[in-house]
Amino acid sequence: MRKLILVATLVAAGCDSSHTSTAPTAFEKTSGPSVTAAASVPAQQTTTFGFCPVVAPFAATIGVVVVAGDVNVIVTSITTQFTDLNHVQLPMILLPAPIPTAQIGSNLVQARSGVTFPVTVNFGCGTASTGTVAMSVHLTDANGASSVKNLSVAVR
Repeated sequence: MRKLILVATLVAAGCDSSHTSTAPTAFEKTSGPSVTAAASVPAQQTTTFGFCPVVAPFAATIGVVVVAGDVNVIVTSITTQFTDLNHVQLPMILLPAPIPTAQIGSNLVQARSGVTFPVTVNFGCGTASTGTVAMSVHLTDANGASSVKNLSVAVR
């Protein structure tokens, strides 16, 4: 019987409140930037003239899609590294800001919108023509927060 009285007292105390809500509880939902690309891209022969290392025999153009979240985002740099099917790696290539923006005009991605950055990776001097490109996209948002998004694209 004592247990029943104790439980009833606790339930009554839990329901008694002098604080009443006048507005619904709002949950703040923020979204950050995302970075995507095609799962695979074709290797394209660059030229029949020229020799390594002056002219790389193959290239792959990867459309890197950056979608900003709730605030503007600036792409500060993109790094790429090609590794062929035999695990031969080329040196890492850094594309610092401003990233080649002839086609897009800016490295700024407006809040809640997306921009595709075409990134061309040259390879084939000492490597096979198929493999994987590892990419790191470095971002800074309008609040000063930095982030790095990594992705991998197969080259066929």
